[in-house]
Amino acid sequence: MSKVQAIGGHAARPGGQTPPADSARAIRGALLGRSLVLVGMMGSGKTSIGQRLAQRLGLPFKDADAEIVAAAAGMSIPDIFAKYGEAHFRDCERRVIARLLAGEPCVLATGGGAFMDETTRNRVKERGVSLWFDAAHDVLLRRVRRKGDRPLLQTSDPAAVLRRLMDERYPVYRQADIAVLSRDVAHEVMVEETIAALLAWAHGAPESATTRGFDRFMTSRTPPAPVEPQTVEVGLGGRAYDIIIGAGLLEQAGEHLARIAPGAACAVVTDANVARLQLPVLRQSLEKSGIRTVSIVVEPGEASKSFPVFQRVCEEILEARIERRDVVLALGGGVVGDLAGFAAASVRRGSRFVQVPTTLLAQVDSSVGGKTGINTPQGKNLVGAFYQPALVLADVDALATLPLREFRAGYAEVVKYGLIDDAFFFEWLENNASAVFADRAARVEAISVSCRSKAKIVARDETEQGDRALLNLGHTFGHALERLVHYDGERLVHGEGVAIGLVCAFRFSARLGLCSQQDAERVGRHLTRVGLPTRIRDISGWRDDADAMLDAMFQDKKVEKGALTFILARGIGRSFVEKGIDVDQLRSFLKDEIARE
Repeated sequence: MSKVQAIGGHAARPGGQTPPADSARAIRGALLGRSLVLVGMMGSGKTSIGQRLAQRLGLPFKDADAEIVAAAAGMSIPDIFAKYGEAHFRDCERRVIARLLAGEPCVLATGGGAFMDETTRNRVKERGVSLWFDAAHDVLLRRVRRKGDRPLLQTSDPAAVLRRLMDERYPVYRQADIAVLSRDVAHEVMVEETIAALLAWAHGAPESATTRGFDRFMTSRTPPAPVEPQTVEVGLGGRAYDIIIGAGLLEQAGEHLARIAPGAACAVVTDANVARLQLPVLRQSLEKSGIRTVSIVVEPGEASKSFPVFQRVCEEILEARIERRDVVLALGGGVVGDLAGFAAASVRRGSRFVQVPTTLLAQVDSSVGGKTGINTPQGKNLVGAFYQPALVLADVDALATLPLREFRAGYAEVVKYGLIDDAFFFEWLENNASAVFADRAARVEAISVSCRSKAKIVARDETEQGDRALLNLGHTFGHALERLVHYDGERLVHGEGVAIGLVCAFRFSARLGLCSQQDAERVGRHLTRVGLPTRIRDISGWRDDADAMLDAMFQDKKVEKGALTFILARGIGRSFVEKGIDVDQLRSFLKDEIARE
């Protein structure tokens, strides 16, 4: 499924400024005589957008519900439900859709429950291309309340019924070939964004090839439009520094280093994967600015955050004659950043340090705030130092080379910031997740908001004596999971552990009566939607029990006097630090979570 969604009313436009007639011709050609079948919840815009879309594509528009009403001699859908029941209606729906798909190619709008029928779904796969209009709960609720003619919502609590229907239907809707986020914008904007998504699918999926879930990002094959960089300041008095977020920053790195450290030499610490993909561009930029450069390459993965590798990196920095006023530069993800930062803090009792994170997780989390360190057999990051960088350069173009799994893992940390104290940001992510996966401007926005959120907390509590612990929302669970799989990246990467941990934190909060079950479900639904794991059983080969989880948790850095400290939530955007969690309550919760299917 190829999801393309932009913010600010600007759709991603694969194919550049393609003339409308050529766009329609390209999309019709990719359909190969099949119908475009619109699926989604009631109120998602299948009819209103579909009619305009059909006109733009030069195809007839058909509405399955209208055809059912016509076949029932004008009886309304609510009347059919009331007189004959839902089973009768679904049978009519199945037959009507089969008939329409057997006819001429068209844009076909289906009812909210039609795609749930396996027979209909199979017929759509044979004779059509499915497009899901995804929409957030509050958007749908506002729309359907305007009409009040939805039979399934004729209850005392339509909001709860709508959520239940979304929980049931969204896993099936995700099987659609294409998805577009339906937002509260002008219909013409939605049509443009839908055409952009169809063009991306047409250019990247000729004939039967499709993309599933959020399994393609940076879908445009034309040179991307320029994006304005954003700068976030981490306010730490005399040690304040900037985080610059934008595109093309690797090519500009030499200029930035020359500005903050004129005349300095530079030791670049990176891993073998990043060295192959990103190091040549960085070295060229540094050398162009006259900066003497040495590269130190380690193996990818958590195993490099160890005493032996730390020793080797420190020794190579010293052998390169890097002095205090020179620069140790971390080029890579969180592992490289933590390792290089700890080395920079240690060599000559502190050398200048610059972060150039190349993963989403590192750009929004590990590169900001000065935490550095290595792992030990007793746990993760138990040896290290707080050591602030002099500069962070977050180049969103570097993310284009990431495997999708790593990008998704980083997205879990982005979501975390909305859950800590910014419910508006979480709602923005619900409405714009596909844009973050597909569009550079959306990425700059999401990373900037995340960095700003972290910078604000770090400025208040640099060394995690109070509020900074909020940044560990989901991490007590996540770190325990990582420890129990022995940091095996094949089974679980850090961001996936965080995703499971975030959902566990909200479910545990709901168990304790602190937040609603609906909030916990909302968090889980959003993370599931982008393809992240949300249950402990999602981890391949999981065999550990609740006591093993507890033992791993007691190795957490936030344990004080033998008592566990957790980050819990009173709701989305309302997290808080809770010390002294009841172990029996936690053990009972973990047993239930491990058993959850």
